[in-house]
Amino acid sequence: MTGLLWAELRRFGVRPAIRWIAAGMLAHVALAVALTAFEAGASTLAGMLEQGHISFYALASVFLAYVAGVLLVTGDAAAGGTRAVLTVEPRRSRVYWSKVAAAALAVLPGVAAAYTLLALGMYGVHARSGMLGAPAPDLALALTWSGVRVLALAACAAAGGAALGVLVRRWWVAVPLVVVWLLIEETALSTASTGGEWLLAANADWWVRGTRTVLFGDGLLAVPLVHGALLLLGVTVLLTVLGWVVFRRRDVR
Repeated sequence: MTGLLWAELRRFGVRPAIRWIAAGMLAHVALAVALTAFEAGASTLAGMLEQGHISFYALASVFLAYVAGVLLVTGDAAAGGTRAVLTVEPRRSRVYWSKVAAAALAVLPGVAAAYTLLALGMYGVHARSGMLGAPAPDLALALTWSGVRVLALAACAAAGGAALGVLVRRWWVAVPLVVVWLLIEETALSTASTGGEWLLAANADWWVRGTRTVLFGDGLLAVPLVHGALLLLGVTVLLTVLGWVVFRRRDVR
């Protein structure tokens, strides 16, 4: 299993599309910090955390992690890599789970770098303008824990992307499928009378945000955090198990 995992990670690292995804993460972060610098006096950093602006920027990297997970599987299958691996390792379960694990692990360095630059950039911009809005240690702790949650969410997104790539086989199906789903959720969220407790995008935002306890002392948002974590993890597990079942039974072309 370890040998398969390292082989998948190496294949992941040499794909040109992955480099473009990493560049996209960093470019998005640079743009977000630059835009914030032009209007640093509009909101404090604590306010941006509370209102979800930081989580909005960070979730772009999570989406790109999902795309990377899709490409790991679909690109390998299109190039005949999956069939070649199965001739050496015929146990399909080992091959499949090595791909899912590789997707979850491979995106972490890029997402961590993007979030670190985002957090440092946002902090630097607001500190220079005197617009932190909360004690520096509290902000640093809130940003750190938000980053940990972003990494966990990115790993789930990449694993789910790999599983969906197995199910639909084509990246140009898997990626637009999620984009359309998110657009439908956004429409439902804007028109629904309830808070969207079962919408993936809303729960992802709640999961990344989760900063009230540190910054404002209003009590940890335990229900949204736990609810969001269970829902997002449940969707990931469902996708990966379904992908495993299909991968074991489907002919590999």
